Order: sequence, then C-alpha cells, then structure tokens
Amino acid sequence: MTLYTYKEFNYYTEITGFQKTCPKQATEYLKNTRQTKPQNTWIQFFNANLIATHQHLYYATLNALHAFKNNTNISKNLAMETLLYASTQHQIQKAIRTIGIKPHTHNIAIAITSKNVQQIKTALQDLTAHLKTKPCNTILNLTPNKIKQIQQTFNITPTMLKTTAKNKETNEPLINLIIEKITLLNTKT
Repeated sequence: MTLYTYKEFNYYTEITGFQKTCPKQATEYLKNTRQTKPQNTWIQFFNANLIATHQHLYYATLNALHAFKNNTNISKNLAMETLLYASTQHQIQKAIRTIGIKPHTHNIAIAITSKNVQQIKTALQDLTAHLKTKPCNTILNLTPNKIKQIQQTFNITPTMLKTTAKNKETNEPLINLIIEKITLLNTKT
C-alpha cells in the first residue's frame, strides 16, 4: 500500500490493488458504502491489468485535483474525475469501458482519496474485509503481458516508445507516455 500526499490540495491518496477478486463484490462494496462513507472520501476501482504502476494513478489523481481546483472538471466527483484522467478519456462511458472493472476483471487497482488519512485507512480496512483478501501492491507492477495490453489500450506504438526511450532496459518510457497522455487530457477538445 502506498499513501501519497498532495500538499497543495491538502489531500491524500492510497493506491494499491487486489488480486483474484470477485468484481461483483467490489461493485457491491461501492453501492453499500455510498450512503455510509464520509463525504470527503472517494474510492475508485480500475482494471489493474491496464494501470502502468502507482505513478499512473498518482498523476491521474493529481490532475483530477487540479481540474476541481481550476473548475475544469468534467465529472461531479473526484473518483470519477480520477477515472477519466487515468483512462485519458473525456467521456465517462468511454473511461469505464477503457479501464473500469468488468465481470471478468479479477485484478483490481484502487485509489482512495481524502483530506483525512484515518478515513482512508478505515475505507481500506473495510474494503479488505469485504473482498476477503489482502491488498497487493505488486499487482500494479508492469509485466510483459501487461505492457502489451497497456500499449494496445492507450494506442502507444513501438515508435513512440523508441522516441522517448533513454534506457531501453526500463519501462520508464511507457510510464512517461501514459503520464503525458493524462496531462494532455485537459488540452483536448
């Protein structure tokens, strides 16, 4: 589990994942907690097979926070705005189709965002109990198969990777291209 601080916004985000989960349990959790969770805590699920490390969700959340601060947000809540940025899509339905969880999604990435660290910890404990499994940070690591899926989903060509590659032995070019696409979402019309 990784807790990030966004000092400029006075927000925190916990980014982690769960392996071999039942997507139905995850969506039931969200439905059940909408009424009971604190209003200033946002939880978003993603298909972990399409998330390019913690950095992907860190920058998606950062850009979502910027969008709300600058009144350029597309959605009405921070969780959905984070999904939009993580998917690099302007439309909510496209974002959900791109990296949202589906009935066959068993590796789930999550971002829990709040101004209160304790509320994040409580939400993560509740989610862990509901899913009956422990968080797994390694699910966000890149693998050869995952890299191919991400390249296909986000339209990243081998030429794009070669152009940005400083060191061919790392996955940094892929991560940087995803972050660039996230950042450029605000400039798309």
